[in-house]
Amino acid sequence: MNCKQCGQEMRENAKFCKNCGAPIQQESAGLEGNSQDTDAGLWLFLRTRKKKFLLATAAVLVFSAGAAAALFLPDLIKDKTENQKPAVVKKTVSSVDLQDVYEMEDNKLVLDPLSVSYEDGTSQLLTDYRVYIDTLLYEMADGAIAAEDLYDGKHLVRLEWQQEGKAYQYEKTVTMEHKKDTWEKYVDLVGKTGKEIVAAYGPLGEPIFAGLGEEDWGYAYADVPSLSIQVCFPVSILDRMGEPEDYGQSDAQCVEMSGIMDTFFYNLESEMSLEDLANTLNLTLAESEAGGCTGTLSDGKLIYIGEGQVMDGIYTPDTQVRVSASEEDQPKFLDQIF
Repeated sequence: MNCKQCGQEMRENAKFCKNCGAPIQQESAGLEGNSQDTDAGLWLFLRTRKKKFLLATAAVLVFSAGAAAALFLPDLIKDKTENQKPAVVKKTVSSVDLQDVYEMEDNKLVLDPLSVSYEDGTSQLLTDYRVYIDTLLYEMADGAIAAEDLYDGKHLVRLEWQQEGKAYQYEKTVTMEHKKDTWEKYVDLVGKTGKEIVAAYGPLGEPIFAGLGEEDWGYAYADVPSLSIQVCFPVSILDRMGEPEDYGQSDAQCVEMSGIMDTFFYNLESEMSLEDLANTLNLTLAESEAGGCTGTLSDGKLIYIGEGQVMDGIYTPDTQVRVSASEEDQPKFLDQIF
């Protein structure tokens, strides 16, 4: 007995072909014949529909895969491309050419130019950075840091900057010293007229007269606010009797000026011997009988440093300093008022 669909030989009374699965039609009458016809029709229906279903399912899967690829593939490609870009690696700082010693002149600290070297062999000139000194942030103006409150000695300096979005810093302990030879740079007003002082340093305060009743002349003292210095002009008794003169409009010459030590000299030690003071100022100083000490500047002007401020050979610098015309010049000032 052979299968009518594929021709495969089958055993007797088999209902389905083992090779193709087709139902076997038995030649019998009545209901059994109808049942076999129904089985054969059902098999043909299922086999036809199965092929169409598989084809439809495959088509749906292919379409879905294409749509998903169109939707997600660009992002996947983009992510992969971005991940393949070389990352910016933070470099290691090797050194910054901070000096070991900085000399501060006119109360200004200048660090520039500064160059940083990295361990990969590259370097750059620092142009935009922040400066911390002993953990305090210092602002920079015109390439310099105001250094009035920086004492002579060692300070921890920390620099902070950025490169390619990465933050860097570098620390070093450096020595800072205020320049000691600045005594000759003090503002010398002795011998200048009131008009010259005002033209250079701004208006004078209202005069205060002293020495009244001393023969026929005395003194007029006026402040120079911009310098924290007081200037002294000789005046006659007749001048004192009238309206107070504006010495900013006067041709009278300053015979003396006075102020505190820091007005004239930069950052002396808080306490030092008279000998050290004389060496620092490059002057010959002698103790005064009235207290303090006196000396003569290189141009012949007389200097007096604070009565009562030199005790047991130790000098305290936050005191009054007075610079007067030389003994040779003083008569010339008096001649002008008579």
